[in-house]
Amino acid sequence: MFETVAPTYDVQNRLLSVGRDRAWRRTFVERLRLPPGSVVGDLAVGTADIAIATCERYPGVSVVGVDLSPGMMRVARRKISARGLQGMIQLRQGDLRELPLGDSTLDAITLCFGIRNILDRRAVLAECCRVLKPGGSVRIMEMVMPEAAVVRALYGWYFDNVMPLAGNLMSRTDYAYSYLRHSILEFPTDAEFLGLMREAGFERAGASPISWGMAKIYDARKPRSRGAPWK
Repeated sequence: MFETVAPTYDVQNRLLSVGRDRAWRRTFVERLRLPPGSVVGDLAVGTADIAIATCERYPGVSVVGVDLSPGMMRVARRKISARGLQGMIQLRQGDLRELPLGDSTLDAITLCFGIRNILDRRAVLAECCRVLKPGGSVRIMEMVMPEAAVVRALYGWYFDNVMPLAGNLMSRTDYAYSYLRHSILEFPTDAEFLGLMREAGFERAGASPISWGMAKIYDARKPRSRGAPWK
C-alpha cells in the first residue's frame, strides 16, 4: 500500500488534512527539546518530514530513519538531498519489530503516524526500549478519534464521506484511505496504549491531545537504571 501511495503521499497529506499535518509536526518537534549531539531514531520515517524538521530545528542533532517501504525512502532521500541534510540523516530499511540498531544507541525516538499500521505494537515498543539509552525518551504521534461529541461527529462525517473518496482517487487505489479510517477507529484507547508502553519497560507514560483531539502525542522515558525511576 505504501509503495503505491509514496509518489503522492506528501501532497495527499497536505490536502486531506487541510494543512493540519504541518501544524501537528511543528508542535511535535518543538516538544522534543533535544540538546546538541543527540542521536534520534525516527521510526516509520516515511518521506522524512519529521526527520528533516528535527534536524532543521535542532542543529547538531543526527537522525537515523527506519522504514519498511523502499518507495517511501526514495522520496525521503530526494527531500533530504534537496535540503543538504545527507550528513545529518541516514536511512535504513527495516522492520520496526526488529530494528536494525544496537542496544542503548539512541537518545530519543520519534514515531509519527506509523505504529497504527502495525498490529504487534508490543514488539515495536519493546524494540524502542531496547535501542534507547537509559533515560532516553520516546515520543509517538497518532491520529485518533476525538472524544468531544461535536468534533467527533464532524470528524466522523469527513472520514466517512470525503477522506476515502478523495484519498483513494488521488492515490489511484481503491483501499488506501478506506484503510486509514479503519485503522484510526481500531487504535487502542489512551489507557490501553499507555499500558502497552509501561509493559514494554517505559515509565512516565502520558498522552496529550492536539487539534481538538484529532491527534495525540504519547511520550515516555526509559528508566535510567533497572528499578530506578526517571528523575
